[in-house]
Order: sequence, then C-alpha cells, then structure tokens
Amino acid sequence: MTKVLSIDSSSIVTTVAVLDEEKLLAEYIENHKQGHSEKMMVIINNMLEDLEIAPKDLDVIAVAKGPGSFTGIRIGMACAQGIAHAINKPIVGVNTLDGLAYNLMYSKDLICPVINAQRQELYTSLYCFNGEALERLWEYKLIKADELVKELIKLNQRVITLGDGTHILKQALEKQLSKDNIFFAHPVLSMPKASSIAAAALQDFRQGRAQDCFSIKPFYIRKSNAEEKWEEHHGAKS
Repeated sequence: MTKVLSIDSSSIVTTVAVLDEEKLLAEYIENHKQGHSEKMMVIINNMLEDLEIAPKDLDVIAVAKGPGSFTGIRIGMACAQGIAHAINKPIVGVNTLDGLAYNLMYSKDLICPVINAQRQELYTSLYCFNGEALERLWEYKLIKADELVKELIKLNQRVITLGDGTHILKQALEKQLSKDNIFFAHPVLSMPKASSIAAAALQDFRQGRAQDCFSIKPFYIRKSNAEEKWEEHHGAKS
C-alpha cells in the first residue's frame, strides 16, 4: 500500500504527515513561529518512529513547492529532496494553493485560497470539485486584495476563502457594500495541512506525475525581495 510522507513549510506553519491509500496515519501541525530548519527533521524522525515506519518503507515524498515564503519553500524543498535522495524514492511537488483547496475536499462551493504575498497582495486561484476531482478555474496569480474582492463578487456564486491571506481579504471586503457571496473557512481548515498536500500528491503519483529529487523546482510567481532590489540597482535582465 502506497505510503506518502508530506512536508509543508511554505508559511509560518510547520506541518508534516504520513498518508496511505486508506487513512491518515499521522499529522503534525505547529502554527506558532518560523523555525522550519530547526524543527523539520526532528518532527519527521519522531513521527516515523512513533508510527514504526522506516524511511525505506515510504513510497513517495510530497512537498509544498509554493507560492509562499521564499525561505520556507526552500527549506521544505531541500528537506524533501534530501529524504527522497537518501531512500531513492520519487518526489511530488504540490502547489501550495492546490493543497489549501484540498482542505475543503468535495465542497459544493467555489474555493479561493489566498496566501499573503505582502504589500496588500495575494497569491490565489479559484477551484471547484468536479465529483472527486479538484478542478482549477483560474491561473495561479498575484493580485491586489481589492482587485480580488471585485473579481469574487462578480462571480455571483458562493465562494469559500481560506489561507493566511484571509485577514487581508477581510480588510478589502470592508470597503465593499455587496459581498454576500464571500465566506471564510473556519480557522481550523484555513491553515496549511500536510495531509492535504499528501492527498493531492497521491493523486499525481497514481497518474505517473512524480519526479526524481533533482528535477523538482519551486514555484514562486514573484521574484524575491533580494532579486527585485538587485534589478532596481542593476536593471532587469533582458
């Protein structure tokens, strides 16, 4: 039976899980403060020991590949790549927005995950469940919160939002008179969950979309602050 170890450190939340095709075996979530580099391997080792699972018995490693915190994404990716390389197992990178949408699995409403991109901007997309399959309706994008609110209102359909950008979206909503179609998921469902990353990764793995540890790449959407500042001083690459 396929066992998936999943990792998500793309935000302030540290979360890891082990999932097989029948059940969630274990999940750890800490929503306190960043410290992924110090915590991640300790948490994973403790979880596998508690489950009496040897690393070699895992079948696939899953990781949230972004968008989100540049540093957090790099830490999670490096950790996942290291484990996959050490045990010679494939890896699946899951878009963080897709993973958040899986938190509301089989919802009949539209789902709009929002990740804080700073500067009153959000990483987002729009989803629905078509039967048991998650369908993405928008391209992944970076958008001002005010503009996203306008787009969601225009849908004229019930939309559930979730993610660490919801407080920014709420502020933007205060300026709108018509907003009756926009709702917010319970905080328990709004944070990243490694179990959701694992569920999405298991689907990809079954469909032959796993990679080796050297092929997987992070998904940023926007350049890092360091890159943007460098280009301000030296000019963008042509």
